[in-house]
Amino acid sequence: MDGVNDREGSGEIVLAREGFGVEAERARRFEAHLSVLLINVDGLGLVNDTLGKVAGDHVLGLLGDLVRANTRKIDVFGRWDRDDFVILTVDRNRFGCVALAEKLRKSISEATFDWDGREVKMTVSIGVARGVPGNEKEIDALIGTARKAVTLAKSKGRNRVEFLDVPTGELSRLSRPTPK
Repeated sequence: MDGVNDREGSGEIVLAREGFGVEAERARRFEAHLSVLLINVDGLGLVNDTLGKVAGDHVLGLLGDLVRANTRKIDVFGRWDRDDFVILTVDRNRFGCVALAEKLRKSISEATFDWDGREVKMTVSIGVARGVPGNEKEIDALIGTARKAVTLAKSKGRNRVEFLDVPTGELSRLSRPTPK
């Protein structure tokens, strides 16, 4: 798929910047909203420090499998950076994208990940932003708003979902109604 890369043949899916442009274009074409769910793994550094980076990578892979199993096939999912995953989903209303984020948060917090006979528990903080980006600057505003929502979730104690609206004017087409 355009905008999605296999990092160094590892099987790990990494969402490239182009993936946002492709999904933003799909949202514009269908006059639908693009939702960005930025998923930050809480305490990954502690897992790496206590069990090793190989264990942390293994747990991230299992966590990624769990996320993929709980999203639609049309949703774009990939690794965003070291501790983050991202989901791009088109045509979900605010309730739908927050409900998806909450479903993922709960599934992850209730899961037990196995590493070398040890049970590892993980939680995530998820930031959600939604809009109809019309250009590259507006995609950046959407990503930045999702990042701020993650920061807010972490500041409120982690293992949370936070939704933030993109500031007025940063997405000129945000107020456009989603077709029924």
